[in-house]
Amino acid sequence: MTERKNIAWLPLNSLRAFAAVHETGSVGAAADTLKVTHGAVSQHLRGLEDRLQRKLFTRSGNRLVMLPEAADLAANLLRNFRAIAADIDQFRRDENILNITVTPHFAQYWLLPRLREFLQLHPEIDLRINADAKVHDLAQGDFDAAVRHGDGHWPGINCERLLESRDVVVAAPSVLESVSIQTPQDLTKLPWILDEDRDIEMSNWFDDHGLAHQAHTRITRLPSALTLVAALDGYGVAWLSHVYAAPYLASERLVQLFSDDRWPAQSTRHYYLCWADSKNSPAFRTFRHWIRRQLSGIVE
Repeated sequence: MTERKNIAWLPLNSLRAFAAVHETGSVGAAADTLKVTHGAVSQHLRGLEDRLQRKLFTRSGNRLVMLPEAADLAANLLRNFRAIAADIDQFRRDENILNITVTPHFAQYWLLPRLREFLQLHPEIDLRINADAKVHDLAQGDFDAAVRHGDGHWPGINCERLLESRDVVVAAPSVLESVSIQTPQDLTKLPWILDEDRDIEMSNWFDDHGLAHQAHTRITRLPSALTLVAALDGYGVAWLSHVYAAPYLASERLVQLFSDDRWPAQSTRHYYLCWADSKNSPAFRTFRHWIRRQLSGIVE
């Protein structure tokens, strides 16, 4: 037989039926697997023998028994069909994989409490979340999108404001039991919890309110993700984003100090959803629509 490498020659349906018989052990079981009739599988097998001009089976009573050399061919076909199926499944999954990077605070206190709904609505999306404060390269890196805290000016990417980052000074009620807080200067009587990732901003707040770092009773610097937890546990006064503190202010687990304080510099840094044009996948567009819908009811 002349060697044939043109895939147009391949009788794919017959080869699939042949591999299915080898996998399941019978024509009937193969028919069930392929969701076709017993007669259709038998016809494919006869057609394949005619096309190959070789006998593939012998009959033992009412059963077809695959010849040893035919079984070797069928095993190779089955292995290759499975590899093709895996490649197609990976290709399909790649389209539905969404890698996002978010700040630790946003991940812990905003995204995770709402994430169950997204996963239930969109089980087809394989969402992968990285939580750190690093500014990753969205155009060339592995991440499809980011939630960043800043001024929104990151060249070469799209940025859409999600949340106004209004900051508030808060403390647990237990911290305030024995102290009267009337002015910012009174805060020097209390221990402070500072977000080590926002040390410069906090220093500016102290300076603008006439407070010196060294005048404080105690200052403890913690990672972003621990600042709110420490404030709730009564370790001291904290300077937090209102969006994270709001649920605890409403439940009175935290008390806001100087509620009329609107520090001007606070309006320059907000939370943004960022992405590169090259990463604007259907999975990302679904996530973007969901997060915008989540935010539509929030009143800052």
